[in-house]
Amino acid sequence: MTTTTPAPVKTVLTRQQRQCHLLLLLLLTEQHFTPELLSTINGTDLETLNNDIADTHEEIHACHRLVIRPNTEGHYIIEGTDLDKQLCLFHWLRRALRITPDFVEQQIIPRIKQTLKQQSIPRALYDETNLHALVSLSARRLSRQFSERDARFLRFWLLYSLHYHLADCLPEFNRLQREWIENRNEFSAACEIFGHLNRQLSAPVHGQHSHMLGFVFSLLKTPDPDSTANQHEKQLHFSIRRMTHDFRTQTGLHFSDEEGLHRQLYIHLFQALERVVLGIGIETSLPEEIVRLYPRLIGTTQQVLQPLSGHYQLHFSAQETGLIAVIFGAWLMQADALHEKQVLLLTGDNPPREKELEKQVRELTLLPLNIQYQTVQAFHHEGTPADIDLVISPYETHFPLVSPPLIHAVEPLTLHQQQRIRTILEG
Repeated sequence: MTTTTPAPVKTVLTRQQRQCHLLLLLLLTEQHFTPELLSTINGTDLETLNNDIADTHEEIHACHRLVIRPNTEGHYIIEGTDLDKQLCLFHWLRRALRITPDFVEQQIIPRIKQTLKQQSIPRALYDETNLHALVSLSARRLSRQFSERDARFLRFWLLYSLHYHLADCLPEFNRLQREWIENRNEFSAACEIFGHLNRQLSAPVHGQHSHMLGFVFSLLKTPDPDSTANQHEKQLHFSIRRMTHDFRTQTGLHFSDEEGLHRQLYIHLFQALERVVLGIGIETSLPEEIVRLYPRLIGTTQQVLQPLSGHYQLHFSAQETGLIAVIFGAWLMQADALHEKQVLLLTGDNPPREKELEKQVRELTLLPLNIQYQTVQAFHHEGTPADIDLVISPYETHFPLVSPPLIHAVEPLTLHQQQRIRTILEG
């Protein structure tokens, strides 16, 4: 009886795995990848490759201001500052170690080590024993216990740092960024790590790489809302207490669990401040929707953020502000008495007026509203749906037999109408 060995099953990569592969390859300097080579590595056709590159380009452009394009020789390259490229590498290398670690081990690290060997970098610098020792030293200096994945990430990051050092890829930091990290323990630890490497290098690693590694240590840190170990943490706790106080004062609303709110804001802002300092964007459409639905919540959040922004000399983008506003809004809803109010907006032949009226109503309250729509004709014949708290009409109309409060707003809302609507919505 003849037996045959079954053909190996080809692994089908997910889109995100393919994106990780593309970026990790393209972020290797002085190596060239044609579309054909990239599609072969990922096991895709050229059409899929082009779609993957378009999706990846969109994401890294939004978050890191980077551009993927072919050069004159037909090789794909990434354009942008060295700092943005290395910040992009930080996020995508961590993602790759989570979803496609074998590719990093088998395709990326061997390429880097081969480059280091060709440039006559002493092997003792990048062998596993030395890399493990340097990561262990980092953990002791920072009084941290790195997870297995973070420890592996740091070993790989040190290899990339040597690679970028050889390629003269130098991340440049502005004054605020340098001062931000130089006052932290992470920078001292990074300087010590590169001090060990520099003793065996003919040309020492530039100090900017120490700033980069310091930021990497900081970005890897898990925020601890119970910690007040250093001035940065103490200042952040103070700023959050002031934000919460200002929010209460401006709105007259209270949080049922202010300690829970404080802890969540601390965890979020600890990481958001790093993003803002480094100019890292966030790819999300949520804040745009929040701005449309809750303009007063956004406006109030912007106001209470001003002291914190002023202290750190930072500007929070609309996306970052929107995420903070979501936290405030969610904790407002923790109070038992606060429920989503149901508003019915009557529609007819003047959509611009209806849209403007909805905007005016949303600007009157921080609390979530569910605005439903019904034509004036249907309102006359059918009345209101169940559980409606308020009916607002930009058209003259008569009341059905049974109806919740109805406000005519043919013209812009008067002060009296605004006060009445707010009382109904927040009552």
